[in-house]
Amino acid sequence: MKLDTYGLFVKNLAVMVPFYCENLGFTTEWDGNPDHADLFDKVTGFRLMLSQRNFIEELLGRKTVEFDLNMRMEQAFLVGSHSEVDEKFVAFKLAGIKIISEPVTYPWGQRAFYFADPEGNLSEIFAE
Repeated sequence: MKLDTYGLFVKNLAVMVPFYCENLGFTTEWDGNPDHADLFDKVTGFRLMLSQRNFIEELLGRKTVEFDLNMRMEQAFLVGSHSEVDEKFVAFKLAGIKIISEPVTYPWGQRAFYFADPEGNLSEIFAE
């Protein structure tokens, strides 16, 4: 498992995308979607995900206040397969980690589940 993506929850993507691209050298293929943008570091390929808070709540299927999440950031850990996502889910659940959502395969092919660390930071385990 490797840390693949760091996500920031933002108020205005139209302001934030150009800021990170013009000032910090990220690239993007963002099409103006008001909910979400993926930015990439030119050197390392690291992904910075910018998302509206309500978009994340739609993905989770519930309001984040139900889980006492701080909703400032998200970190995403990449694993090798969809079955590994499911294995990690079971292990995390057995370990008593606060599970936010069960594994879901999204229409774009990614499988993921969300959990919170002890201070309410949202995290994701995913496979493409």
